[in-house]
Amino acid sequence: MRKDLNFFDFLAQIPWWISVSLSASFYLFLQYGIPYFENQGSLVNEAHVSLGPLFAPVVALALLAPATFSFLKSNKKKKLHDLREEIKAIQDLSWPEFKDKVAEAYGLAGYQIMENDPYTSDASVDLVLRKSANLYLLQSRYWRNRKVGLREVKKLSALMHEKQASGIFLLTTGIFTKNARRFAIGRPINLVDGIQLVELLDDIKKNGPPPNASH
Repeated sequence: MRKDLNFFDFLAQIPWWISVSLSASFYLFLQYGIPYFENQGSLVNEAHVSLGPLFAPVVALALLAPATFSFLKSNKKKKLHDLREEIKAIQDLSWPEFKDKVAEAYGLAGYQIMENDPYTSDASVDLVLRKSANLYLLQSRYWRNRKVGLREVKKLSALMHEKQASGIFLLTTGIFTKNARRFAIGRPINLVDGIQLVELLDDIKKNGPPPNASH
């Protein structure tokens, strides 16, 4: 059975600006309204008049507290909604478009994109990256999957050792299982999930594509 909300729980659930408006209204009423009625000869007694301005900031701050929680909650919801929209936009890309954007992003990060490198050529490798003397394999075949597990990570890790690469990147718009992340600990395995992928591709929007991103 759902517990009944008290007044302050209710304020925390409603839009934050309503609590702010209530806080301002109560403050103005206690600070200026009650003294005004007193001066007009109202029935409000002298004790209440003196307490009005005294309690005005206390009541106002009490009403603002739920507004803070409401604001943070609405802000979090907005960020989650924006994140889902950005992930969906990535998922709506065609495979060539997605691959090009990933290449641009890693080009911005200082990697040289090696297309069809004979040393590391493999059907399961989508991009070969080189940085200084280090060579990395990138795979994003499961980029639309909701979850990428241990099997996929192990397969790419085995290929890394076979090709004597320095490390691997595995990309998805979803998440990686706990076992997959546990396996990657202490290894040159970079698991890029949906949140990290959005951040990675955002660099293209901020800085634009690098010159000669692929070769």
